[in-house]
Amino acid sequence: MLKKFKFPLIYILELALWFPLFAGFVTVVAFIAAEPIASLDLDGKSLPPTWEAAVANHGKYLEGYLIANHPVAFTLGVLLLVGSAAALYQVHKAMLFQRQSDGASRAMAHNIAHVCVGAAVLAFGYIAAMNLFVGVSPV
Repeated sequence: MLKKFKFPLIYILELALWFPLFAGFVTVVAFIAAEPIASLDLDGKSLPPTWEAAVANHGKYLEGYLIANHPVAFTLGVLLLVGSAAALYQVHKAMLFQRQSDGASRAMAHNIAHVCVGAAVLAFGYIAAMNLFVGVSPV
C-alpha cells in the first residue's frame, strides 16, 4: 500500500510519523525513569505537591508518573512508541522501493527530500529539548 504513495507524499508521511514516535518515547520515559518524590534526596527542598514522581534531568526534575498508578496510560504510550516505530519502518521500506524504482534520474530529488525531513526532525528535537525538557529545580 505504501509503495503506491507518490514521491513527496511518502516523505511527508515519514515526517508526520516522527511526532507520535517522539510522544511515545517521552511518555514511556516519563514512566520508566520516574522515581517517587518520597524516595528522592532533595536536601529538604520540595517539588510541586501535585507531582507523584519525578525524572532527574541535569540537576532539575521533570514530572514523572508511576506505572502502578497509571497502567493504561503507560500501555498506550508503549503502543504509540512501538506502533509508530513499526509504521516508520514500513515507510522506510516503501521509500527504498520508490527510490530504486525511480532510478538515477530522481536520486537527487530523493536526497533533497531526505535531507529536508532530517532537518525538520532535528529542528523539532532541538525546540522540544530547549522548551519541554528544561525541568524544575526543587525549592
